[in-house]
Amino acid sequence: MNDRTAQKQNISVQHRMWNRYDSRPKQAIPEFSEWFLNGIRTFEAKGAEFELLPGMVKIQWPGKVAVLRSVEDFKREYQKEYLGQEVTA
Repeated sequence: MNDRTAQKQNISVQHRMWNRYDSRPKQAIPEFSEWFLNGIRTFEAKGAEFELLPGMVKIQWPGKVAVLRSVEDFKREYQKEYLGQEVTA
């Protein structure tokens, strides 16, 4: 066995052990409401203002036109981009 093959085998054993005995905790997927509130808090810290209307969310950035989004839009975004599921209506 030459040096390169031995080195590759050592690296593969290391990766196998890391994958098998990874001590880092896996992050749990948050529920939609938790994800939604975390997103609002994040963008409020960046200067956006939110107004919750019945079934809608008004988003106002300083110096820009307000945007209205439905809660269903946020649910589709959560399922498509965060959970990786394609939603068909």
